[in-house]
Amino acid sequence: MNLSDKTGKLYYVGGCVRDKILGIPSVDTDICYEGDAVDYVTAQGFEIIKIQKEIRTARVLIDGKEIDFASTRKEYYPKAGHMPITTETGCPLKDDLTRRDFTINSIAQSVSTGEIIDPTGGSNDIKAGLLRVHHDKSFIDDPTRIIRGLKFSLRFKFNFDSHTEKLKNEYLNNVNYDMSYSRLKKELIDCFNLNSDEGLNRFIDEGMYKLLTISKPQKPLIPIHTLVDEFKVKTPWLIYLGNTDLSKLALTKTETRILEEFNTIRESSSPYKTCHKSNIQAVLLWTVYVNPDKGLHYLRNLRNIKPSLTGSDLVKLGLNGKQVGQILNTLEEEKFKNPNITHAGELSIVKEFLNKIQRK
Repeated sequence: MNLSDKTGKLYYVGGCVRDKILGIPSVDTDICYEGDAVDYVTAQGFEIIKIQKEIRTARVLIDGKEIDFASTRKEYYPKAGHMPITTETGCPLKDDLTRRDFTINSIAQSVSTGEIIDPTGGSNDIKAGLLRVHHDKSFIDDPTRIIRGLKFSLRFKFNFDSHTEKLKNEYLNNVNYDMSYSRLKKELIDCFNLNSDEGLNRFIDEGMYKLLTISKPQKPLIPIHTLVDEFKVKTPWLIYLGNTDLSKLALTKTETRILEEFNTIRESSSPYKTCHKSNIQAVLLWTVYVNPDKGLHYLRNLRNIKPSLTGSDLVKLGLNGKQVGQILNTLEEEKFKNPNITHAGELSIVKEFLNKIQRK
């Protein structure tokens, strides 16, 4: 994307500047205008898709890509842990940069000159591999920054600087549970969709789980990331956290069903049969937290098996509706015990079943 600017007030900010310094590709392009961004994009004649009037942000279409132009803004937290409120738009750039989470994300680059604006030393922290907050109330204002810090630490192999680490631990020893859980859920999803066993170990060992619950979660019995890769799970966060108390989060119907199916498998006397009716993420949860041997056997050897005989075949053999259901269940159980049963073997099971009926 090629941008030009004659005002000297347009800046690349945040992650895209950080990633440029790191020398890695950036997923997003964040842009802010030191003034009113809506007025700016209007004057430039950009195709405007959406405007957020309260924070004076405009989404525009450039080269077929949707880009947000944000006005610089000041914020304050009316209540610790809740969403911030914008108090001013069009403020000086420095005020916008210092409202952000970590110094590594508080760097701007002028679109017109390429100059780096770095009021908090974020460039040096990037070179040192450190995550540093701007002030001592940072985690009190927004505890989800702890999970964002874990995410950045995993992505870039950075560490919390000593003072930020101290602030993190102090907060986790006195969590304010009156917080924005929708915001926390988003950060948890982003973090654990990185598919990192290290992330879960640190989440537990460093007490970050306390943002959700006072009960320390059980660690998985086997690594999760290899199974996520093997079975191509696109959103693995629930496998990492599904054995943690998530009652404070607003789960979707699908997420709730996965956790319910996990518990059903765990309590089932015929777990393979129950797995057959369940979402693969529920099966993976049971595998990594309850029974790795049986879970892996099911996933790798039994998951795709089914009897060769169908309900129609059984009706042609003289079975009625109730009997069809019974024999299909029997065939399925036998296939779990011996996946190599042939079509002829299944017919033998049906004949034995019919003989028992006739003897009665």
